Amino acid sequence: METCAIEYLRQNPLKHMDMIVPLKRGTAELIYAANDGVCFRETESGAWMISVSAEELGRELLNSIPNVELVSFHQAHMREGLEAKFSRFTYIENFQAVYFGDKRLPICNDLDIRPPNSEHLGIIVENYDIDIGLDYLRKRLESGALFGGFVGGVLVGFAGIHAEGSIGMLKIFSEHRNKGYGEALTSFVVNHQLNTGIVPFGQAYTTNIASLTLMRKLGFEISSEPVYWIFKE
Repeated sequence: METCAIEYLRQNPLKHMDMIVPLKRGTAELIYAANDGVCFRETESGAWMISVSAEELGRELLNSIPNVELVSFHQAHMREGLEAKFSRFTYIENFQAVYFGDKRLPICNDLDIRPPNSEHLGIIVENYDIDIGLDYLRKRLESGALFGGFVGGVLVGFAGIHAEGSIGMLKIFSEHRNKGYGEALTSFVVNHQLNTGIVPFGQAYTTNIASLTLMRKLGFEISSEPVYWIFKE
């Protein structure tokens, strides 16, 4: 079943790297895999991930998914069926970015990059723009998936790896911007993923020109079609 899933997803790896990585790292509980689609639950994040070649199959798979709270899907025609499963929801569209190279990225500035500790959690939560919850950020920190940038021992920003494997959570505090720290932190996380044998990938809102520009600068390829997320409020 896993072989079928990989074969389908590798027809367009740029579009599907968010599904390929969980399969490769063993965090995908497959419920469907064939030459016309893949559906699984990603165990670290609890997200359901779906890609299908036909709208009818998409509807069938949606009907088979229990307890839907967080879904990543790859075809726009699935939106209506998913919205019907939620009374209140948030919907977002991201472009996917994938670093297909194997060359480590240079980190050329005075930023000291290392895992923050629990004492830094408050400032991280306070400065992160997206409300993903204190518990989530704490778990990312405790799992070693969050990295802080320090100057003179002072935290000036952070970045990390989301539960499903994507690079993200990048934030540089306002007084420290335009110094290359965002590029340095992103490069560090890319290298970390390469060192652990994982293809670095991330997602950015389709309107987030700054993030998309940064990833292109670092050598990421950007998908032409969005990846969609919907989650229960």
